[in-house]
Amino acid sequence: MKLTDLRGILQYIPRFKDKIFVISLDGAVVAGENFSNLLLDIALLRSLNIRPVLVHGAAHQIESWSKQTHHSPSNTDGTGITDESTLQVALQASTMVTHQILEKVSISDLRGASTNAIIAHPKGIIQGVDQQHTGKIERVDERLLELLIGQDIIPVISPLGFDGEGKTFRVNSDAVALAVAKSLKAAKLIYITTQDGLVFNGELIRQMAVNELDERLSSEESLFSPQSLSKAQHAAEACRWHVPRAHIINGGVAEGLLAEVFLQ
Repeated sequence: MKLTDLRGILQYIPRFKDKIFVISLDGAVVAGENFSNLLLDIALLRSLNIRPVLVHGAAHQIESWSKQTHHSPSNTDGTGITDESTLQVALQASTMVTHQILEKVSISDLRGASTNAIIAHPKGIIQGVDQQHTGKIERVDERLLELLIGQDIIPVISPLGFDGEGKTFRVNSDAVALAVAKSLKAAKLIYITTQDGLVFNGELIRQMAVNELDERLSSEESLFSPQSLSKAQHAAEACRWHVPRAHIINGGVAEGLLAEVFLQ
């Protein structure tokens, strides 16, 4: 990093001091080679008095686990039907990913905690089809998250929701990150995935105003790549709810998170 880059970073520190960044990590990113470096970048953000909240997915791990056990999951990303066996795989996969994140957080001498902050209820029956163990987010226990953040503990939130009767539901991690960002009034919502950003009609979109993104989603939704569509929908809603900025970045790029936050 150049000295001029460091000077550029300095201008952002007062602006972001004590602000909350909700950072959503796809399961494939956690399994990637750059994950350790990514957690070091997050540790650097914390050292600058930025308050990260980590949300993670587990679709990659569910798919890998299912192949090893010769099990066909009913759904991997928490948007479709979750049958009983897929729920059990999702529980194992999510627990494993949470543990990996907490291990890496500990290496940086930071404290983290797994939470049950996502309150959910059954998604129910859609067009005559029971969604079984798939959940719909009802609310976020923001008081719990604020208590952890206030004690310099990084919340780690899995793609699971819980109800008041002791039941667990599979929920979509993109939706979880959005709900948390809205609830905590985050300064940034950052989706970290395995692609470089939004891909629309085969082209990478570097930056776009929310009204333009809404127009494309309403009229040309099919032109977004499958990986991009969910991120685009949730990023747009975040900005409509006054999250100042939503980012979608490639978790495999060295220092990609820092460059996106500080050098844009």
